Amino acid sequence: MERVLTLSQAGPRARRRRARTLLSLTALASAASIAVLAFTPAASSQQDPFAPARERLARAMTDTVNAQTRYDQAVAGREQAQAQLDELVQNITTARAQEAALRQEIANRAVALYKNSDDPSGLGMLDHTDPMDAGRKTKFTEVTDRFYKERVEQLHETADKQQQAQDGLRKKGDDLDDRIPHLQQEKTDADARVVRFQRGGAIADAGAALRAAGDPIMGPSVLTADEMASWLRSSGSSPRLSDGTTVEQIAQMYIDEGNAEHVRGDVAFAQADIETGGFTAGASDNNFSGLGACDSCGGQNNFPTALDGIRAQIQLLKAYAGGGPLTNPASPYWWGGDPMTAAKKYASFGATGLATTWRQMGGGKWASDGGYSSKVLGTYDKMIVAAEGV
Repeated sequence: MERVLTLSQAGPRARRRRARTLLSLTALASAASIAVLAFTPAASSQQDPFAPARERLARAMTDTVNAQTRYDQAVAGREQAQAQLDELVQNITTARAQEAALRQEIANRAVALYKNSDDPSGLGMLDHTDPMDAGRKTKFTEVTDRFYKERVEQLHETADKQQQAQDGLRKKGDDLDDRIPHLQQEKTDADARVVRFQRGGAIADAGAALRAAGDPIMGPSVLTADEMASWLRSSGSSPRLSDGTTVEQIAQMYIDEGNAEHVRGDVAFAQADIETGGFTAGASDNNFSGLGACDSCGGQNNFPTALDGIRAQIQLLKAYAGGGPLTNPASPYWWGGDPMTAAKKYASFGATGLATTWRQMGGGKWASDGGYSSKVLGTYDKMIVAAEGV
C-alpha cells in the first residue's frame, strides 16, 4: 500500500506539508481516474457475473416442477394399480366361486337325471310319457346343459384373463415401488437446487444493484461468512493464520466489522485475498491488507490479533470512502495508541472521500498498481459466481 504509512507516522509539520501535497496530487489523480472510468469501466465490471443466476434459477424451478410431476404420477399410478389389483382379486374370487357353483350344479343335475331314470340310456321315459312331451323334456335338458357348460367356460375364461391382468398389475406395482424412491430422491435434489439457486438469485439481485452503483466501498455484504470461507477453501489456497485462527473465523470477522462500519466486508475479504496471496503472506502478522507497506518500504505493520488487523483495514476503507464517524473505537494499532489522538487522526485523514468506490482504489490510493481495483473486483466476482451455485 502506498502513502498511508507517511500520513500516519510523519511529524505534524511535515505531515501537514505532505498532506497538502498529497491532497493536490490525489485530487488530480482522482479527477483523471474518474474521467478514465467514464470511458473505460473496470475490467471486472465488463463481464457481469450476476446475469446467469436468474436463468439457472428458472431452469432449476422447471426441473423441480417436472420432478414433482413425475413423482406424483408414479405415486398416483401405484395407488391406482393397487386399487385395480384389489378389485381384480375380488372379481377373480367371485368368478371362481360362480364357476365352482355351476360345475356343482351340473354335477347335481347329472345325479338327479340318473336317479330319476330306470333306464340309464334315458329312453325309458318313452314308455311312460307322451312322446312329444318326452322330446320337449329331452331338448330342454340338452339346451340347459349346454347353457351351463358355456357359462362355466365363460367364467373360467374371464377368471383366467383377470388372473393375467392381476399379474400385470402386480408387476406394474413392483416396478413403481422400485421407481418411487429414486423419484423421491430426484425431487429432493431438485428442491435443493431451487433453494441454492434462489440464494444465487438473491446474490445476483444485490450484487447487480451494487455493480450498477459503481461498486461502492460502503454498503452491505452480499455474501455470508460461510460462503466466503467455502470459496477460499475451494480456491486451492493454503492459509497461514496466527494463533490457530480458522478461515471461518476470519470470514466472520470481515462480516461483523464490515456491518459495524457499513463497509462491504465481503469485498474487503476479496481485497485481503489479493494482498496476502490467499491469506498466506502477511496473514501470520494479522495484516491482511498491506497496511503500512509501500513501494520503497521494507515491511508493513503487525497487529496483535486477526481482529485488530481486520478492524484497521475496515476503518481505513471507511475513511477513504468518506463514510463518516466510526462505530468502533479507532484502531490504536493504526491511528494511534491514545484514543482521542486516534479519533482525531481518523477524522482528519487526508484522503477522506477520495475513493468512494472500489474502482477508484488503485493508482496511488490504496495501492500504486493501476489495475488494483480490477484484481480485487475480479476475485470478488469469483466469490460471487461460486456462491451462486454454478
